[in-house]
Amino acid sequence: MIFRKKINLLLIIAALLVVGYGCRAPREMVPDVRPLSTADLTLIEIHSNQADFEWFSTRFSGTVVWEDRRHSIAGTMRIRKDSAIYVSVAPILGIEVARALITPDSVRVISRMESTYYYGDLGALSKMFNADVDFYMLQALILGNDFPHFRTDQFLLKDDPRLLRLEAPGRYRKSGLGNPIQQVLTVDPSNMRIRTNIMEHTHSGNALRADYRRYESVGGMLLPAELNLIFAEQGNSSNLEMTFSRSSLNVPQRMDFSVPARYVPVRLTD
Repeated sequence: MIFRKKINLLLIIAALLVVGYGCRAPREMVPDVRPLSTADLTLIEIHSNQADFEWFSTRFSGTVVWEDRRHSIAGTMRIRKDSAIYVSVAPILGIEVARALITPDSVRVISRMESTYYYGDLGALSKMFNADVDFYMLQALILGNDFPHFRTDQFLLKDDPRLLRLEAPGRYRKSGLGNPIQQVLTVDPSNMRIRTNIMEHTHSGNALRADYRRYESVGGMLLPAELNLIFAEQGNSSNLEMTFSRSSLNVPQRMDFSVPARYVPVRLTD
């Protein structure tokens, strides 16, 4: 019974997006004194067209493929920039079955179906999934933005017949923490929004790909309307497809999270 509860909670976490360990808050950018390359100028334009917000909320629906099994998901997602990501999964007649609150240094998950909860730092999930993905990367992936706390001087602009293509053979965090990633960004030149974000973790070979199939205008900004995330490791992969609706920006949201006294803790790293 404990093993089944653990597997179900893992599935919920996968549906709430695969995350790794947290890192320190992004540092201020140090002025770059080298001459700007074509790739630099392209990144500057990408960043100027990204979604900038204090609050973000949306409803989502879609499917998650986890351990070769497909599951339907639906719910709500709320983000307070650089502070918290809140997800409520409620696919059955609008009845909540799980809730998660992710911050730069912690993750909390409750499963109402199993009456269990998990609370710990993001390092536990990093060990489990062998992935070097932190809170700020996750936030950027949801919004279709570039990673704000990574250096921008490792990209090269490559030829592509339709899209702008940027490749970084080894991209590092500005803080120096964590491992470098190999990254490829393709960008739609008509609106300078990211179409695909592909990264491979150099220390493990694990890969994460985000496809933004469609954007829509929300509050004068282009936000993802359809997102597909694929996480691959050692021949296995999981897939999360989501369609966003009723998205809004800069409307303060509640992020309530409490654990009923009768719920049982689950240690995911056992």
